Amino acid sequence: MLARRDHKTMIGRIQAAMQKQGFEYLILTHVQDTFYATGYMPLMPSAVSVVPAEGSAILIVSTLESEAASCLTPEEVEVREVRSWVFIDDGTPQSRTEKGTIIDPDGAAGVVLDILQRKPLQGKVGVNMGIVGKYFWDKLTGRIPESHFADCAQLLLDVRVLKTPWEIDMLRLAAQEAEKVYRMVADDLKPGMPAWKVDALYVHHSAKLNLEHGTMSRRHVFLTSQGDYYGLSGMPRGYTLKTGDVVKLDSGFRYLDHTSDIARTVVVGGEASDEVQEIYNTLYHAYRRGLKLLKPGVKFSELYWEIRNDVEKSRLIPHYPRGNMGHSVGCGHHAEEYPTISRDRDIVFQPGMVMCVETPYSAVGEAPVHGGFNIEDTFLITEDGYEAFTTAPDNIFWK
Repeated sequence: MLARRDHKTMIGRIQAAMQKQGFEYLILTHVQDTFYATGYMPLMPSAVSVVPAEGSAILIVSTLESEAASCLTPEEVEVREVRSWVFIDDGTPQSRTEKGTIIDPDGAAGVVLDILQRKPLQGKVGVNMGIVGKYFWDKLTGRIPESHFADCAQLLLDVRVLKTPWEIDMLRLAAQEAEKVYRMVADDLKPGMPAWKVDALYVHHSAKLNLEHGTMSRRHVFLTSQGDYYGLSGMPRGYTLKTGDVVKLDSGFRYLDHTSDIARTVVVGGEASDEVQEIYNTLYHAYRRGLKLLKPGVKFSELYWEIRNDVEKSRLIPHYPRGNMGHSVGCGHHAEEYPTISRDRDIVFQPGMVMCVETPYSAVGEAPVHGGFNIEDTFLITEDGYEAFTTAPDNIFWK
């Protein structure tokens, strides 16, 4: 599947944006940015890539990764290596010289500087200012005046808003595989089960699918809240599931660094209080109303308010100041990728966007219920509407 990646389209989008905005080079120091520009997901954060406004991208990795990088990138990507502690014997005296104990901290910066100084700079050099490390930055600005550099963070976000056909295929696969695993986990939930076991079940069923399809990379994301706990950052290990507990399963697979993001809410033991059912039905109704506006030409803010206003008509959730009702998803730094479906976002839906639409609710204290809820699916915006990659159940029992 990696061989089918639309490299020319992706790098073409980056370079077209660079030329429009006056960037001569981009220096990419985040692994996801490097993957988008080169097709290689670095193992080590020391990797850097350089994209010129014209010509081939250059990937700079340590000797630990250079062979893999050369094999996994298209011919159009130039791979350069810097010294690491790894002994790689190629039979030459040079390869058998004594090694250090770390990756050369000056190596990548030195290669980047050599590239930038091949000729006098005519345009801006783009750096994601919110990510670049201080040591690397100091090396660059020690030889090139800081005035030559400009933040390219928004450019990198904008070029990813519309997905290529390959990205769409990866996101569809990642979402649908996650949905299968959620179903398997939900089928295994039982009263008396330790809370930590829900996470273990996710890993177990994901591994089984991975053996069949190879659809899970080293990195995967799984967030769960159970019972009275709404938090996604971890469960009290002593907690035991009981009949009527609400379990929220959120996020999903990361396949070839394209992260799916779907959410499901289910009760344990096939029983739920009237309030729990009413909360779920409220969120589901608003979610379905929102989907009626998921089509080209509609503003993100219109869909946001359609969902929020519908929820706030309910008896149990009269106030629903949720920050967003969904977001783009793909090869970004976070699961909730730019742009978000929020109240002031007047971007319009366009064919080729892949979006998550969601109606989360977390409750504690004097709220009518305690715990976490979410209904979330992934959609491709098409010429006349949307294609649903996944489909949330219309009730909390999943029957």
